[in-house]
Amino acid sequence: MQVYDSHCHLADVRFAGVRRAVLARAAEAHVNALLAVAAEAADWPQLLRLRRRCPQVGVAFGLHPWFEHDPAALQRLPEWLQRGHARAVGECGLDFGAGRAARGEQEALLLPQLRLARELSLPVILHAHKSEDVLAMHLARLPGVRGVVHGFHGSQQQADRFLQLGFYLGLGAAITYPNAQRLRAVVASLPLERMVLESDAPDQPPFGRSRPNEPAFVLDTLSVLASLHGLNVEAMAEVTWQNAVSLFHRTYAKPPQQRSSTSPY
Repeated sequence: MQVYDSHCHLADVRFAGVRRAVLARAAEAHVNALLAVAAEAADWPQLLRLRRRCPQVGVAFGLHPWFEHDPAALQRLPEWLQRGHARAVGECGLDFGAGRAARGEQEALLLPQLRLARELSLPVILHAHKSEDVLAMHLARLPGVRGVVHGFHGSQQQADRFLQLGFYLGLGAAITYPNAQRLRAVVASLPLERMVLESDAPDQPPFGRSRPNEPAFVLDTLSVLASLHGLNVEAMAEVTWQNAVSLFHRTYAKPPQQRSSTSPY
């Protein structure tokens, strides 16, 4: 069996000093491929070093809506994506939860990253919290953008909309919680070919697991996902592995094409 953890934050300070052990435990759990995702520019050098040292680790560089970012970071992002042979742009997105930045500020950070992903022929990894409908609106106006909605926990209608837009849905530990019946019903309806598995480590531990979360714990999510679709664990591992490969291994970042349009999209 081989398992692909399509979203973890290995640059997080909570993994400082223990990354080697964390990756060893992941390997013991058959997590043989991991996509290490950035949240801010400070993560990029750490992830680049990790990718060079660990062949099982791919990387994604982006700017998360939770953080304040140096305006120059957006200008440096294309170089880092190409230099790091990035598999995706992200984590980026919109978060309309309490205490977050104004919608306009978040969109000003997100839209350039979506355009860049399209120009580089890379998928995007989207953070969506209370913002699914607005994100879908932007994606509909940007044909050619592809990727995954990370940690999906929206409605059936929202799931259907993202699927119509060609996106994959990232499924994490939320489905392991017994009270997540509505989400489980949505996940059970998803087409097999549009789901990827993710740990979101060190956050979002599965039900019954302590913090910090680890990529090895993604097997708990895999087990529930397999049950929801009436498959054994090995079969679901193969399905989600192939989906992640299809999404993230089409190409590496390449130089962007020149654009002359003045449209915000």
